[in-house]
Amino acid sequence: MKLSIRNRIALYSVLGIASISIVVFIAIYFTVKNTVFSEIDVALKFEAKKHINEVMFSKDSVYFAYKDEWLEREHIEIEVYPLFVELYSAKGQGLDKSPNLRESSLEIDLQQENTFMSNQKLDGENIRQIQFPLIENNTIQGFIAIAIPLGDAELVIKTLLDTLLFIYPILLVITFFMSRFISQITIKPVTFIAKTVNEISSNNLNKRVPETSNGDELETLSKAINNFLNRIDAAVKREKQFTADASHQLRTPLAILKGNLEVLIRKRREPEQYVEEIKNNINKIDGMSDAVEKLLILARLNSHTLKNLETEELCLYDEIEAILINYKKDILKKGISITLDKSEDCQIQTHKTYLRLVLDNLISNAVKYGEDQTRISISLEPTTHHLKLSICNKGQKIPADEINDIFNPFFRNRYHENTEKGYGLGLAIVAKAIDLLKIKIHVSSDEYTCFSLKIPRTP
Repeated sequence: MKLSIRNRIALYSVLGIASISIVVFIAIYFTVKNTVFSEIDVALKFEAKKHINEVMFSKDSVYFAYKDEWLEREHIEIEVYPLFVELYSAKGQGLDKSPNLRESSLEIDLQQENTFMSNQKLDGENIRQIQFPLIENNTIQGFIAIAIPLGDAELVIKTLLDTLLFIYPILLVITFFMSRFISQITIKPVTFIAKTVNEISSNNLNKRVPETSNGDELETLSKAINNFLNRIDAAVKREKQFTADASHQLRTPLAILKGNLEVLIRKRREPEQYVEEIKNNINKIDGMSDAVEKLLILARLNSHTLKNLETEELCLYDEIEAILINYKKDILKKGISITLDKSEDCQIQTHKTYLRLVLDNLISNAVKYGEDQTRISISLEPTTHHLKLSICNKGQKIPADEINDIFNPFFRNRYHENTEKGYGLGLAIVAKAIDLLKIKIHVSSDEYTCFSLKIPRTP
């Protein structure tokens, strides 16, 4: 059976109060019961001390001295405080007793040589009895038994028990409904938060949950939800911008391609013209394919985490050399010299493909945007836990106000936008990959533009 939070809180409260109450009630019951019996025992001991002084010894017999006065006093006390007294010989023969015993007698235990308390029955009623020996010359001459009826005490204890049993279910019922009422007030803000969240959709992601300032869990919850919504809103905006940029970047070359083909078929042309135009269109298609491939890489990087990546041990120096060989033709064409500081300590544990994506994009940018007849400097600085890699080239510097934007998809440096072909996806891929590989990056651009990576040796 499914219960609402309100009913669960009420149920747990009832169970808690039920457990505590039953312990408290049991403690009250036994405390009162012990107190009542303790008072009776004190009264019996008092009567025992009083009567023991009224006993006289005569050879092998015992008797009450001043019996007439004792009977008169007992008669008065019986009216307000029922007390049963009986005198026995050492052999258990009844010698004397209080008149209120009439034909009945108290039971004694001849095996008990010390004073002791016990609960007995007298004419079907419960009594509390004290028995103590009468000793003369170190010899037991007899016994006195004094008893008090337990009727009033048992009535008090029974009344207490009935009262507790009556109060217990009422207390639980009151606790249940009070808990439901209190929980309804308590969870009202949570219900309001849930209602607000349900009203939020992709069309109104700017709506937020009202935040309290009580310093309690509700404040923490509302802030956490709003932070979560902020992240979702930012992600959706990025995706919308990414989609719009991607559509724009692909739509433009498609329109050019379509226009060129339409112009090409308007009239007959020489075969050489067809070949030249087809080659130009193929180049544009290749550029679009490259853009689509990079978009797919970005999508894969967004879906991966470091936990599900397989890593391997690599020499960073060897990876850099392998990538430089791929750009040997462009390097020679521009007359660029390469300075690569080799380090013997170049081992790292990482994901090979994604690391190569980072290195390939940074080195290709250094070659592409480096001025002719300049130098590209690549250095490795090993530490215990990291390898610092710096790639520097001399070329058009990146404006300071654009350094934080160069890693956004489709962003192009305003100085490069009209001079170099590209879609602005390379550094976006670098940003995703280094985030995945826990690599820190720093960019500076003055006389030289430097990309510095702090690569962890182990993931």
